[in-house]
Amino acid sequence: MCEPVTILATAAVVASAASAALSVQGQVQQRKAQVSYQNRLTEANVKQMQQNRDLATKAYLDQATAANRQLAETREATAAANFDKSRQAAEARGQVLASAAESGVHGVSLAGLLADFHRQEDMFRSRNEQNLLFKQQQVGTQVVGYHSEATARAQSIQPYQPSPIAPVDYFGPALQVVQTGASAGMSAYAAKNAGAKKVET
Repeated sequence: MCEPVTILATAAVVASAASAALSVQGQVQQRKAQVSYQNRLTEANVKQMQQNRDLATKAYLDQATAANRQLAETREATAAANFDKSRQAAEARGQVLASAAESGVHGVSLAGLLADFHRQEDMFRSRNEQNLLFKQQQVGTQVVGYHSEATARAQSIQPYQPSPIAPVDYFGPALQVVQTGASAGMSAYAAKNAGAKKVET
């Protein structure tokens, strides 16, 4: 038959082992919950980053398309204005030549007048071409700015950095069981020796 001290020591070790098992099980469950939570955060972050990139890209394409459309409209308007000016100048030269032929004017005066029409037409065309060049440079600068803005926006959401998750501590609970067993064993041994000394006296 077992002595009561041995029974108590065994019960203490069993209780300590059960407590250690529950502690380890709790840590495992907590770690799984933390890993699951951080995985959901990572997935949400990746989705948010992709949506942000998509929106930034769409905004860039919309802005660049609008700027290029304006430039195309400016080119068409410049070409139409140059054509109209050339037509008007040709009509004016034709009228001058017809008037000069009717009145018998010719020579240096007529040549100077016709040269003036050509000079005005060339100045008009040159001014339009210069304005178009400025517009092209402006649109190019705008598109580069739109691209920089889209890049900054796409990179504004940083990847989620998961927090470190503590590993399951198997050693601590096992050490607690060993300590409880050793303490219970020492108590049982001390009680046994104390009982043996009482018997001797």
